[in-house]
This record gives sequence, C-alpha cells and structure tokens, in this order.
Amino acid sequence: MATHNKALLLLASKLGLSDEDKVINKAAEFERLLQAKSTAGSNMTDTSKTVICLDLAAGIFGADLDMKVAIKYSGLKPAMYTNCRKVVQNLLELNDEKLSTLVVCNTFQCSGVQELADRILEEYKGQAKMELDMNLPQYVCMAVYQACRINKVKLSKSKIIEKSRLKPAQWAKLDADWTQFVDQHFATAKKKRGRPPKKIEAENGVNEEKMEVDIPKIEEPSEPKLEPYEDWKRRMLDAAYKELKIKEQSAKIEAQSVTLAKSEEKTPRRSPRKTPQKYSPYKSPTKKAVRLLFPLNL
Repeated sequence: MATHNKALLLLASKLGLSDEDKVINKAAEFERLLQAKSTAGSNMTDTSKTVICLDLAAGIFGADLDMKVAIKYSGLKPAMYTNCRKVVQNLLELNDEKLSTLVVCNTFQCSGVQELADRILEEYKGQAKMELDMNLPQYVCMAVYQACRINKVKLSKSKIIEKSRLKPAQWAKLDADWTQFVDQHFATAKKKRGRPPKKIEAENGVNEEKMEVDIPKIEEPSEPKLEPYEDWKRRMLDAAYKELKIKEQSAKIEAQSVTLAKSEEKTPRRSPRKTPQKYSPYKSPTKKAVRLLFPLNL
C-alpha cells in the first residue's frame, strides 16, 4: 500500500475501504489505465476519477460502498456522477454492452445509415489530432446523427442526446465540430454526385438550340375586317349627337354662372328706418312760448 498515492489512500479511508487491499490495488490499476485514455469533453477531476475507480473496484470484489458518500467526495452531482462512471467503464472496457452504430441504428430504426455512420467514425478518427476512443457513446451517437442529417432521416434529437450521455451544451459543442467536418468530407460529395456534369448540360443546351432552329414559325397573314356602311354611318351619327349634347349642356351651365355673377354685383337695397325721426330734416323745430298773465314791467 505504500506504493499508492496519498489521495487514493485518503479517499479509500473516507469511503470505508482502507482495509480492502484488493480493492485499493485494483483502483490503482484503473487509475494507471485511465491516465493513458483520453477523457476530453468530460468534467471529471482527478479526485472524481479516483472515487469512480474505487467504486468500480469495490463493485468487482463485492465490497460495501456508500454511494451517497462516494458522490459527496467526488464533487459531482448524482446525474453527472452516473454519466462519468459510465464513461470510465467504457474507457476501461468494463462494460460488456458496448454501444455501436448497429445498436443505435436499430434503436432509432434507421438501419439504412449505418454504413455511412461507420465511414464517418473512421474518417473522423483518422483526422483527429489526438487519440480518441470512438467506441464512446457520444461519438457513436454523433456519427449516426450526422448520417441521418445527410440522408434527411428524421431522428429524435432529445433521445439521441440522452443515449450519448452528454449534456445538451456538451452535445451542441460536439455537434458544431462534427457538422463542420461532415459537411466538408461527406455532404459536398453527395451534392456533386446528384448534379449532372457540365458537359452533359452543354450538350443538352446545344441540342435544344438546334431543335428550336429546326422548327419554323408559321405566321398567318391577318386580313383587315371591313365594317358595313350602314353600321359605320349610325356609329358616326351617334358619336356626333353625343358630342353636340355635351356642348349644349356646357353652354347652359356657363350662361347660368354668368347671370349669377352679374346679380351678385348689384348693390343691395337699403332697409327703411325702424325708428321715426324726431324732427323733420327740412323744418327747424319751433320753440314753445309761455303766455304771461301779468305784464312784465310794472
């Protein structure tokens, strides 16, 4: 036990596995194997990896392990711990039920895209800058998803994300990377395959032009239609009568407007006085005299 690192021994004691030498040795072996594997895209820390390795080793030897305590010391949430545990199982090849394109295609009833999904996996693995385990669920599910996208096969996105054991944000990041890769290597080839060559299009265009030249256009001479004299005479008289009637109406309207304007120009009549004058304008008013009964100078 002295050869193991202190973190492993400390966590083993916290989980109640300090007396289980076989479990600790197996967990140390899992740690060494896990260091050689790539865990890109996962949120696992060194502590969480150690706890998961102890959990898997305890499961192999049947040792008692409190799962709540393991999740607590791993620093992960229960759902994330479960996903990371499955990832480590796949990396260490402890899970007999490996996810493959055949299984995923059968699950989602899209067996027609399995061959394309396998080719996408191989091509992506060849161009990857680091060594990747293409048997991981996220890569297998993404290959099937991209194959369905190219062939326009309907697929439940939420279910395949759940199958990939990734969070929606992690899936979106991986999807953007794979979509760019697949469009460059597979989608363009399919478009070219479905489009006819330029030579064939040019030949078809020449043939169409020749066919258009060979077909002559026959134009039938149009004969002018002659109107009978009686119909023409009646039509001309009706037109002249209508025009004369319109002129007469316009002349009447103009005459009425002139008379109305003249009547408005006349000065209006002055209204009579309502109150009679006190004095006549032609006679001066007479002063009233006072008659004296006695002479003025006595």
